[in-house]
Amino acid sequence: MTDTPTSRRDRSTPLPRAGLRSRALSLLAVLGTVLAAFLVVPPPAAHAAGNGEWSVDPYVPPGGDQNNRRYFFLNGSAGDTISDTVVITNSSERPMTFKVFGADAFNTPRDGAFSVRRIDDPQKGIGLWLQVPAGQDTVTLQPKTRLAVPFSIAIPANARPGDHIGGILALNTEPVGQQQEGQLRVDLKMQVGARIYLKVDGPALPAMEVRDVRVERDAGFGEFFGSSRAVIHYTVVNRGNVIVRPQLELGVSGLFGRSLLTRKSDPQNPLEIFPGESVELVQTWNDAPRLDRVDIDVKAVGEQDGVALSDKAGTSYTAVPWPALLTLAFVLIAGGVSWQLLRNRRDGGGPGDDKAENKDPKEPTGGESASAPDDADKDAPETESPTSDASAKAEAEKDEPADDTTKEIVPLRKGDGATDPAGVPR
Repeated sequence: MTDTPTSRRDRSTPLPRAGLRSRALSLLAVLGTVLAAFLVVPPPAAHAAGNGEWSVDPYVPPGGDQNNRRYFFLNGSAGDTISDTVVITNSSERPMTFKVFGADAFNTPRDGAFSVRRIDDPQKGIGLWLQVPAGQDTVTLQPKTRLAVPFSIAIPANARPGDHIGGILALNTEPVGQQQEGQLRVDLKMQVGARIYLKVDGPALPAMEVRDVRVERDAGFGEFFGSSRAVIHYTVVNRGNVIVRPQLELGVSGLFGRSLLTRKSDPQNPLEIFPGESVELVQTWNDAPRLDRVDIDVKAVGEQDGVALSDKAGTSYTAVPWPALLTLAFVLIAGGVSWQLLRNRRDGGGPGDDKAENKDPKEPTGGESASAPDDADKDAPETESPTSDASAKAEAEKDEPADDTTKEIVPLRKGDGATDPAGVPR
């Protein structure tokens, strides 16, 4: 039964075959159109300064490649005025209004990332020198449109030679949210910009410094239970007038020079530090030793404008697990005291025992000797201890005259009229 429809289809007229042929041709036409579309549509500009809704890029003449001009690289002398053009693109589905302005760039203090000042922040470099023509500093773009905005940079006559970094930005005037600052709620607005690298003619003086190397250790009671985490901080400062891109190397060694940790920066993505900026870098060390003598060395090397740069700094510390040592000392002290008390109790001298029962019966107790000394003398047997004999003998020898004559002293009764050898009546 399953072969019947197939046989009937084979004996049908050639019209269905024509339909199959037309469908195949249509499918090939669709595939060709899609392939042509992929071949004709140009690729998007790489690294565009945008956020998905709008972007800001340097102007590229027709037929040029945006990939060849990702940022503005400008050069001039003090007193010159440089003109250029920026392109703002609205990729969203709604109209957008932007404020166009210039701003100074800076390194973020903790990781050295590129950042720019806000529109209300004080400006002293490119943000102060860049001007947008009146009437074009605020623009409105319809969806899926772009606009070229001219600008100029007037370099002051007393401008410092070297590198000046900034950007030209488009600030969306529509708030994207609010942020609580104290008792006020502040509107949050987003800005997107293109970088500007301006070099003012003059002597280049590259210089950098590594300083403030320090370490933070987990020295709390958590270390006693196994934590050995440490965080190494150090700062790299650009003291010159041009950008420096140092290669950084962090080395940590223990007692007897043992290597404990080595870290190097990525040579393909070097840190970029602007003139006058300082960057604090952080390296987390999860397996730092708990007991060791640790030396930390940070070295920065580089080359800028044909000048070799190098600097290093370091610090040392002694890792001691104080919580563990204090806990161990407490345990030892407590164990020693407990052992001594147990020993005293085992020997009969512990607390609660009657000390009088443990003494020699011949020795009077403190209460009896204090209350009845006369009775004790009467009742005690006439025995002399070696200590008493020695004391009495010493006293007798002290009272004896210096000569060797021995005199016998005879007691006399009162009233018998006797006289002593000196003739004095007794």
